[in-house]
Amino acid sequence: MKHLFLLFFAFGLFSSAYSQVQVGLYQGGILSHIGVGTDPEKSFFGEARILAGGEVNPYLGLEALGHYNLKQTDWYNVHAGLMVGYSEIDNGRFGVPLGLSIKPIANHRQFAVVLEGTPMYAFNFFVRALFGLRYTFGKEDQ
Repeated sequence: MKHLFLLFFAFGLFSSAYSQVQVGLYQGGILSHIGVGTDPEKSFFGEARILAGGEVNPYLGLEALGHYNLKQTDWYNVHAGLMVGYSEIDNGRFGVPLGLSIKPIANHRQFAVVLEGTPMYAFNFFVRALFGLRYTFGKEDQ
């Protein structure tokens, strides 16, 4: 219940503070991530993610990410940032996500394919790789 409250709080904060809200679905091995955040076309943007478990890994978690766009073009963005999180299995994690957002459709830049690698520490140091799809709502045509 505490996790559900935090999700609604984060979504409310993002949607009231910014006119554009992005949502994403990311896959990394046996754990899926569902994210909601601010406009990824700004220099700085944030995202909150729920780690959704499944049959093999039934654990849940939350992450907060802050990103900075290092390079932005019409076709892709390169970003890096900081991540802190909590899950039922590791009781805390932090990392440095490095990502590439590819905007493959010229007439529909709100849609992006996201590739992300995160060197992180939970119980030990490891690198997590995510592949995802992201859509930005409320974006004006450019």
